[in-house]
Amino acid sequence: MIVSNTHQSDVKWEFIDVEIPVGSGGGDLTSNPTAISASIAPDYSVWLEPAPVFGWDSTLGRFRAHSPSGGRLTLPDQGSLVLKLEDISVSSVEGLVRLKVYERSGGGDDNIPIRRADFATTLGLVKQAPKIPRNFRPEKKSLVDVDAGGNVVLKWEGPDNLDYWIRDPDGSEVLARSAAQGPRVTQQPYTWSPPSAPKRGTTYTLIAGTTSAGQQQQGYFLTTTVHARVPEFDSGTRTPWVEGTPNKSRVTFSAQGAEIRNATGGLGTVEADKVEVNGVRTKWVWGRNDSDGWIEFPQSGVNVFNGQQRNWGTVAADKADVNGVNTKWVQGRNASDGWIDFPKSGLRVRDGQNNLGVLEAGKAVLNDLLTDQGQVKGPLTVKGGMNLSHGSVPIFTTYPERTLFHGVNEFKKWTLFDDGIVVEMNKVETIRIGKEIKSMLVACDLQVQGQLSVSAGGQVRIL
Repeated sequence: MIVSNTHQSDVKWEFIDVEIPVGSGGGDLTSNPTAISASIAPDYSVWLEPAPVFGWDSTLGRFRAHSPSGGRLTLPDQGSLVLKLEDISVSSVEGLVRLKVYERSGGGDDNIPIRRADFATTLGLVKQAPKIPRNFRPEKKSLVDVDAGGNVVLKWEGPDNLDYWIRDPDGSEVLARSAAQGPRVTQQPYTWSPPSAPKRGTTYTLIAGTTSAGQQQQGYFLTTTVHARVPEFDSGTRTPWVEGTPNKSRVTFSAQGAEIRNATGGLGTVEADKVEVNGVRTKWVWGRNDSDGWIEFPQSGVNVFNGQQRNWGTVAADKADVNGVNTKWVQGRNASDGWIDFPKSGLRVRDGQNNLGVLEAGKAVLNDLLTDQGQVKGPLTVKGGMNLSHGSVPIFTTYPERTLFHGVNEFKKWTLFDDGIVVEMNKVETIRIGKEIKSMLVACDLQVQGQLSVSAGGQVRIL
C-alpha cells in the first residue's frame, strides 16, 4: 500500500492503521494475522524526526504505522511511504476481502487541524482459489527407512473439484481422491501412501483432471521423488565402482572380476565368516594375529612360517598324501619319540635320546646293507648270492651251483655231503668220493701215518 502526499505543503500524521478481516471465510484474508510480516519504507527523511515503524498491534487488532516515540510525524509535500504486508497465509475460500485503512492527520495546503475522528477508507482484494494442484511432496522427508518398517506419505494441495491419480514408475495409476460434488470449489490438503514402501529411488506422478462420461480428462502433472535409505534392486546395478562411507574404501569392477581397494587406492582387505570360491590366487595367507602362522607360495611350492620373523612353521594334519617330502628330519608327536634324519649318506633312525634307534618292518628290500651288528630271528634267504668277509678278509662267496671258501674251514661237528666230495689241488683233481663211482678215487700219493684197515663181509683186516 502506497501512502502519498499530493499537497504542496507538509502533512502531519499520528498513525495509519490497516485493519484486515480475520477468519477462514470468503471475506476473510487470513486466520493467522500474527504470522504476517509487516514493514514500512519511506522515500524521504525529515530532519530531527525518527523513522516511522509499522507492525501488528494485538490490542487494536490492526497493523499500525506510527512514530516509535509516540509523537507526530511529517510527510513532506509530494513524499510517499510504502506499507508492506507479506507472508500472508491466505484463507482458501474465494471472495472479496475489504481492507479498512484509518489515519489521523492534518496540515496540507489548507492547513487542516488534526481531529480526533480518524479518516477512513476501504481497499478491496479479490481472493481466487488456485485452479490447479500445487506443492506435491513427501510429508516429512524423501528418505525412507524401509528396514525399520517406514513408508512414504505424499502430500499436495489443490482444488476439490478435480480427480487425483498417482502414477508409479511402472506406469500403473491409482485413483487417490475423487472430485467433490457441488458448485463451490475449496482448496484442500491431500495425502496418499503407496501400498508398500519404495525399495529404491522412485518417482511418483500426481495427475489431476476430471472424469466425464467415464472418460478421464487429465490436464495437470506434478512429480516428486523419494529414496530408500538402503536401496534394493530387483534386476541388478551397473556401476564401475562402489565406495563405502565414511572410510572411502572401494570395490572396483574390472574385466576379470572385482578389486577391493582401501581409502588410499591400495589393495584392501576382505573380511568374511566363510568364503566359497573355485580358486584363490594370492601371494600369502596369514592367521588373524601377527604371531600366527602363515603360508607363502613361491614358484617351488608352499612355505609355512610362524610369526613375523619368518621362522619355519609346523604343518599339522591327520593325513598327508604327497608325491615327495624334502625335510631335514621327521619325529613322532612327542619329544621322547623316535625320529629320523637324512644325512647325505641316506637315512638315520634315532630314539628320543638322540641315540641310534631301532627300525622295525615286516619286510625290507635293499640293494645294500651296511650294519655294525645284525640279528635275524627267522631263516635268512639270499636270492642273489652272498659274499662273507671278516673285516677286509673274504671268507666265502656263493655261486648258483657252488660255494667258494677263501679261508680254512673248521667243522666241529658232522658235515653231510649228499652227492660226494671232490678235492682239487692246483686245479687238479686228487680225491673224488661220490655216488656215481660208489667208491673213493685217489689220484695222488696216499700216505697214512696210522693204521689202515679194510672191512669186507664183516671181516676187518689191517694193512
